[in-house]
Amino acid sequence: MRILYIHQYFATKRGRTGTRSLEQALAMQASGHEVTMLTSSAQLLDDEIPSGKGIIRRGVVAGIPAIVLHIRYDQEMGYLSRICAFLKFMFLACWIVLTMPRVDLVYASSTPLTIGVPAMAGKLLRSIPYFFEVRDLWPDIPVALGVVPSGLPATLLRGAELAIYRHARTVVPLNPDMAREISRKTHNRKKLVIVPNACDIHVFSPELRDGELRHACGLDDKIICIHAGALGKVNHLDDVLDAAELLKDDPRLSFVLVGEGNQKARLKADAQRRGLSNVLFLDAISKSRLSGFLADCDIGLMTVAHVPELQWNCANKLCDYLASGLPIVLNYRGWHGALVADHQCGLSARQGDIAGFAEAIRRLADDSELRGSFSLAARGVAETEMNRQTLVARLMTELEQFQETLEEHRN
Repeated sequence: MRILYIHQYFATKRGRTGTRSLEQALAMQASGHEVTMLTSSAQLLDDEIPSGKGIIRRGVVAGIPAIVLHIRYDQEMGYLSRICAFLKFMFLACWIVLTMPRVDLVYASSTPLTIGVPAMAGKLLRSIPYFFEVRDLWPDIPVALGVVPSGLPATLLRGAELAIYRHARTVVPLNPDMAREISRKTHNRKKLVIVPNACDIHVFSPELRDGELRHACGLDDKIICIHAGALGKVNHLDDVLDAAELLKDDPRLSFVLVGEGNQKARLKADAQRRGLSNVLFLDAISKSRLSGFLADCDIGLMTVAHVPELQWNCANKLCDYLASGLPIVLNYRGWHGALVADHQCGLSARQGDIAGFAEAIRRLADDSELRGSFSLAARGVAETEMNRQTLVARLMTELEQFQETLEEHRN
């Protein structure tokens, strides 16, 4: 099949974010499919962007034929600027879907929700079927966070969401919580294939522990609690600062926040104002360097803002923590909380329970045997249930079934 894979924030292994789309596209290629990646330049390094002039660049990125729309987007941009970036990508992607020669399937990976529009345009105007991958439930989350106003804007987005689900051949949610919510919204009328984010067990490993982070940051004798990812509104890292303040009299603990985001400057100022010498901020680093950083740490932190909808998330950093053998502490429950509880590799607190979140960190700090047990269990989950090879195979099986149906229809 010839597959057009649309993901606005595609990244390679040299980048600073998850590589789910890269791994899935490579698996599609290995299965004999012709894959073209339609993406933006937002998460690509400068030397990965195909050369040329203008917004539309064509080339090969990380071994995958790619159409790269040179559109700026980052977490530092204001709300209106980000909306403009979404819309610019959406309209250009629609034009490419409608003019690109022979496409058998579009695989559209959100967020944002607007990624579904070019896929739906291809279905309605060219009869090209599409799979719609749901990484975050839009518009539920932005409405809950107040980013999208309730009323007409929210109503229009919910209508678009349902239309995208309705016209999709298959919907691919990332966890059971998302699947249940999509089933509720579509009255169980859509085929769902759950494919969670996966662990890169050959990239992240506890065996990579070498003490570099500890020595470079002066943390040789500390129990390091790490957040590695975006520092944005959704992540609500105020809970980490609150926990650090509650635990600041414990000299064993150090909280390290690695990454960038529109809340970073405010969080740094707040930590300084509170005198939190046990909190350290580091710049974002590449995935290849992050593997060594995580192996040097002791506890992986997962936090989200205090809105129920965010408990449905499926963050990449959970997979990186698991593969690195890190015990995990969450400030929420949901699917992640159930996963770490069922496999005995972490602890979780209810949303808004800062004391419970801090107590979970203290409990792991006090019990080295529990940390060791959780560490082994975390790596075990990464190697079995969350192994990328196993989860990608689930998607490949669905594509094979679709291809058989397509060939039968042609014959």
